[in-house]
Amino acid sequence: MNPALPLFTAFRPEEKPRPFPVLPPDRRGRIYADVPHRYFATVEDLERYVVSLKEMGVNVLLLLPHFLPSFSEYVVKDYERPCALFGTWERFAAFMAFVEKQGLDRMIDIPFNHADWQAEHLRREWFKLGNGNGIEAGADDVDADGNRIRVNWGAFILDNANPDLVTYWLEKVIFPHVERYHVNAIRIDAAWGLDPAGLSRLVKETKARFPHVWFLAENLGMDKLINLARSGIAAGAERYFHNMYWYSGGRAIPSDIYRFARQGGHKPSCAIFSSHDVLMPAMKALAAVRPDTLGKLSDKALHRQVIERDGLLSLSQVEPGEREQVIRQMELEFVLAAFLSTDLMFVAGSELGLLEKVDVLRSGPAHFAPRGIATGLPALMGKVLHAKAADPLFAAEGVILPFGEWRRGRGGCRGFVRTTGTRHLLAAVNSDLARPAFFRLPKRVRSARRLAELTLEGWRPLTGSLGPELALGPGQATILFTPED
Repeated sequence: MNPALPLFTAFRPEEKPRPFPVLPPDRRGRIYADVPHRYFATVEDLERYVVSLKEMGVNVLLLLPHFLPSFSEYVVKDYERPCALFGTWERFAAFMAFVEKQGLDRMIDIPFNHADWQAEHLRREWFKLGNGNGIEAGADDVDADGNRIRVNWGAFILDNANPDLVTYWLEKVIFPHVERYHVNAIRIDAAWGLDPAGLSRLVKETKARFPHVWFLAENLGMDKLINLARSGIAAGAERYFHNMYWYSGGRAIPSDIYRFARQGGHKPSCAIFSSHDVLMPAMKALAAVRPDTLGKLSDKALHRQVIERDGLLSLSQVEPGEREQVIRQMELEFVLAAFLSTDLMFVAGSELGLLEKVDVLRSGPAHFAPRGIATGLPALMGKVLHAKAADPLFAAEGVILPFGEWRRGRGGCRGFVRTTGTRHLLAAVNSDLARPAFFRLPKRVRSARRLAELTLEGWRPLTGSLGPELALGPGQATILFTPED
């Protein structure tokens, strides 16, 4: 790959790009940073990181569960005490006030579904089978050898059909965070596992008292998206995850997303470039650069091979030429994820090229900044997010038609066309870093009356026919779209 080759192919390089318009905030998508507080030794370190997120274009801070944990943030010991980083609710409130001054929404992640069996303030009858030995929480997953298994989390399932438990969530957890701690958004962890009536009451009573608070329903998993999302839809959550990037090679997912959009009233959804639940993008990019040895491994097998067997803990251990290729693959993936839907999420450390997946049991400051590398990736992500905020089409839902090769370890062109109303957006990348590749221009884009191309500096109208096929240079991307009339 030629390092000087720009990320975006220019089909009309002779025309100077037109500047981006500035859309009001309520017409832009939401950009979430999924931040584990374990990564930071002090609140001041975390505040400095929030400033860097704002500069990149993030407008929602999603803080992993900040309650006093048992052995994991998702196995809470006490919902009425904060974790060690904050120490007191006064310090937590001051941090959230700081985030608010930066202009970011303040989203907390509440594990309503499960807690430590010995959790403080939770009555035994609030657990499922509380009069017995309880029910340990778990979920279907895939092990490092690709076998489907059930993984238990060390937490015990809570019975949110119990009205007293729902009252506890409202009066002791949610209301104080909104009234006193500057929180204005809530992620409902594993929303599909909550009792529908209990979840509905949580959302409706919160919004009745605090209309400005909004909810994001987590609906990721191995079931169909619409099945996972139904309880959140019924409860009135405003936004949802979708799972195009939850799976490697998720070409079968778009029809699922379309069904979900129709039944959910076309509410905004969030594409996941990365989160604490998935591999770091650098790991997947390394697999793309080493297809013969890593390309066909499942996520867990890939993590085990790279971290445990090869002992690679940072991209600084990779030789410079290969490191450049990894970063370019990450840039290509970010372009695809950024324009897939209304919202976008990435986990802290993605922009630093972290390899190791977030471990909510043990990740700490030594796993974060010291293992990151300085590259042009954060600046590139900021430019892409700036472009995403320039047109309502770039942050919208629609019918997705994927094309090309999405399976890990396969190079060449891949992308999608998203149709929103009467407008179309095409995103395509060439993950082959050694040679050009072609893709067939879908008919709906080829026959559009007007067409434009996006650059990182603005946009250019395209005049004349582009032909049935287009070429992308090695490691290059393109965004084509139909302008507003």
